[in-house]
Amino acid sequence: MYNVDKNKWSKNEAQLNIARSQASACMFRDNIIFIFGGYSKDIGTLDSIERYDIDRRRITLVELKMPSPLRRFCTIKISSTKVLMLGGISRLSKDSDSVFCFDCEESQHGQPSYSVEILDKIDKPGVIEMPALIDSVG
Repeated sequence: MYNVDKNKWSKNEAQLNIARSQASACMFRDNIIFIFGGYSKDIGTLDSIERYDIDRRRITLVELKMPSPLRRFCTIKISSTKVLMLGGISRLSKDSDSVFCFDCEESQHGQPSYSVEILDKIDKPGVIEMPALIDSVG
C-alpha cells in the first residue's frame, strides 16, 4: 500500500480470498474498494466480487456473484451506491458486450446489501484498456 501523505510504501497483510489477475477495481468510498471478476489460473474467468475495507485492512468475499464471469473489463462509480461494469472478456475468451450495474446500499444497521442489474449492451464488445469517463450528460 502506498500512503500519499507519508510518501511511503508498506506491506498490506490483507489477502484476496481468490487470487486473481485481470480484475477491475473501483474506489467506492474513501475507505472501500470493490474488486470485480478477473482471472484465476485454477478457476478460469471469475464472477466473484471482493470488498476491501482500507481502514480495517479487511477483505471480504461478497456473496453476490456477477451475472457472468468477466476479465479485462472496466468499472466506474456512477453514483453514491452504483458501479457500472462494461465490456471485457467472458469465459472461453469470448468478447463481452455486457453492461451491468452493481448496487451497494447500506441498511439502517450498517450492513451492506448488494444487487446487480443487467443493462443494455455496448456497441463495441471486448477488452477495455482505458478508463471510462462520464460526462455531464451521464
